[in-house]
Amino acid sequence: MKRFIPVFFLAVLSLLSQGRSYSQIIKFNPKLDAVSEDEVKMTSYAPDTSAAAVVIYSGLRFSSYLDPQGSFNIEKTHRLRLKILKESAKDLADFQMLYRTDGEMSEKIYDIKVTTYNWENGKVVKTKMGKDFIFDTKFSGSVKKMAFTAQNVKVGSVIEVSYIRKNKQYWNIGEIDFQGRYPVNCKEATILIPEFLKFNVSARGAKTYTHNTTYETKSIALGGGQTFDYNLVVENYKAVNVPAMKAESHLFCIDQFFSAVEYELRSIQFPGQLPKNFSTKWEDIDEQLFSSSLWTELNSSCRFKDEVDPIVKSDKSFEQKVCEIRNLVCRKVKWNKEVRLIPEKLTSVLKDASGDNADINALVGSALIHAGYTVYPVLIKLRSSGSLSEFQVSTDAFDTFVLKVISKEGKSVYLDAARDEAYLNVLPDNYLVPKARIIAKGHKSAWTDLTDLSENRMEVSVDAALDEDGLLTGKMTLKASNAESYMIKRLLNSFEKEDELYSQLESGNSYTVISVSPTKDKEYSGECTVTVELEQQMQASSDMIYVKPIIESFHKDNYFKSEKRVVPVDIDRLSAKVYKMHLSLPEGYAVEQLPSSAIFGTLRNTFTANVSYSVSEDGRSVDVTYTFEDKLLFLNPGDYPDYRRFWQKMVQTENETIVLKKK
Repeated sequence: MKRFIPVFFLAVLSLLSQGRSYSQIIKFNPKLDAVSEDEVKMTSYAPDTSAAAVVIYSGLRFSSYLDPQGSFNIEKTHRLRLKILKESAKDLADFQMLYRTDGEMSEKIYDIKVTTYNWENGKVVKTKMGKDFIFDTKFSGSVKKMAFTAQNVKVGSVIEVSYIRKNKQYWNIGEIDFQGRYPVNCKEATILIPEFLKFNVSARGAKTYTHNTTYETKSIALGGGQTFDYNLVVENYKAVNVPAMKAESHLFCIDQFFSAVEYELRSIQFPGQLPKNFSTKWEDIDEQLFSSSLWTELNSSCRFKDEVDPIVKSDKSFEQKVCEIRNLVCRKVKWNKEVRLIPEKLTSVLKDASGDNADINALVGSALIHAGYTVYPVLIKLRSSGSLSEFQVSTDAFDTFVLKVISKEGKSVYLDAARDEAYLNVLPDNYLVPKARIIAKGHKSAWTDLTDLSENRMEVSVDAALDEDGLLTGKMTLKASNAESYMIKRLLNSFEKEDELYSQLESGNSYTVISVSPTKDKEYSGECTVTVELEQQMQASSDMIYVKPIIESFHKDNYFKSEKRVVPVDIDRLSAKVYKMHLSLPEGYAVEQLPSSAIFGTLRNTFTANVSYSVSEDGRSVDVTYTFEDKLLFLNPGDYPDYRRFWQKMVQTENETIVLKKK
């Protein structure tokens, strides 16, 4: 976005108003260092006794003004008073903020004050955070990270934080949240804007706040004894007793449903001048990225020419060559497990032999370009960051990028090169968004859908035998492809100790793991197989055995208990699963009762299941086949009751019992 900065105006800012009346549940004095004894001694929050913390007060003052040189400046004063009620909320004492250091985007964070209040020996004890607990470090490129931690925090503590953030981004009021994961006793926001700045304001979530607009007349000395009067627009927001919006299962980002307002600069109009309109387009964002290190490092000279050239000259397929080049780079640079958008200087990354996913993607991308392929970065806003909004036209809308690689023949693949467990067209669940942006210099950038890049499948086969005491022994083989393979590999490689892996596999199931034998779990491929030797004691009496044939739990009964849901349901990935069991029966036993075979699904057929049971002709074995498929990644709250019914049917199916009786 181009910026229009006049050189002859001086903004005079108003002070925060004092003495406002409050009707919130927790009575408090909003002044700094005015925490009461009652706030410190408080042990629970009456409207929500399950709350691990409560925001007693949150305040934001956003002031836009002009300095004597005629440049716009922004000063944001942040206030927070937070009560810790349970052990699980103690990590709220850790704060971190990212800020820019480049040109007109540069920022300054200062006047940080953090105090912890505790009730000790019959009195309030204050612990102030020293400056040595403030850490200012480089994050990525021109972005730095300010981090600090409140001291002496325990259950019962009140933490008070204030700081000022100053920059020249007069267009960036951004988003104001009135709701969060913890209940809010009171939040206030005051936005002061010179009347020449015109903003669009959009709201989301429930309207939990009151809002009013007032005006203040300001005078600017123009010189020669002349003054100019103008209005300062003052937007006042207040929210009290706002309930927490708690995290739900099967939802990547609860934050996007919080009650909030968001500002976007529409135009600037000074007296006697035509209005300057701003209509930032995604194409403008593309141009910004073309001049960033994301584009320049990706298109820089390949660092591995001598090793890439023999791969290119081989008679291997396009996919094989892409994989070999990717593996070549990843043997030299290891992923540090961080996910970012803008890569560092690749010379430094190579020197350190370590980098984030943006660094590794840039290195692999430059090598693939040298190999003769067309490579585009594909920008992604992660599902955990919420849905991409047309209202948020900014580089800040994206979290990271992957690569789209196109052969001379027009074949294409996507990859996030940093992940050893992944593969071509196999991305983490968090990356599976319906709208990612391919930026292409010299060509028209475009949106692309990443939700259905590969056919994901899991086949679970159990070959087992049952003895007359009801002990089931056998082998379970899991054969996974693409995204399902990625998940299995991640599971296998996440445990250093064998017994920890066994415990994880047993979690939620009733069987005991004897041994685990994986195949291709260390390969960069779209396949993985795991054989699990196991045993399980079934319920048995003197002449009856009760067998639960689906021994692997796919759908937990503790999900979707609530009859209603106000937020959507996110499905991890599009996938099909097939479970088969061949069970040999003990000598002298016959099937007394067999569950009914069934076909069922949701009303729109976006989730389907099929289960069948059969007994062999000689009566010595039972075969079970159970298949289900997820064909949709997102369900609106209106579809929740239907999906909940389907889920409950799946849980019921996985708990069906075969009854055997002694002859």
